[in-house]
Amino acid sequence: MSTTKGKNILIVDDDKDFTSLYETFLKYDGYKVDVFTDPVDALSSFKKYTYDLVLLDLKMPQMNGIELSHKIKEIDSNVIICFTTADRTYIKELRKGILDIDKIVLYKPVLLKDLKNKIDWLLSHQEIINQ
Repeated sequence: MSTTKGKNILIVDDDKDFTSLYETFLKYDGYKVDVFTDPVDALSSFKKYTYDLVLLDLKMPQMNGIELSHKIKEIDSNVIICFTTADRTYIKELRKGILDIDKIVLYKPVLLKDLKNKIDWLLSHQEIINQ
């Protein structure tokens, strides 16, 4: 059995359909999952609970995924952040500041097998991701 099962995942995406789908799929796969469509509410939850991985949409109202990731990393520098986006041009800009960004990005529409594989890989390679 995988050592990644039972890990706590926080999902933040302003699209309720995505959060619902991701939540159902990941819970079925053995993860403990909290979902939020509001990044401000998600940040409050992050302050109260411990998460192993945070799945963030890059473009959200009130606070984008990059801003939220910085606030989350201030609280827990070891948490793994994975971004989701449908906008590949935005990733081109981020590539300038984040080496190996493709290791921490899922492009929408996300196939569920790709979601599972990415999360499993990130959780099993935390020491590489947090360097």
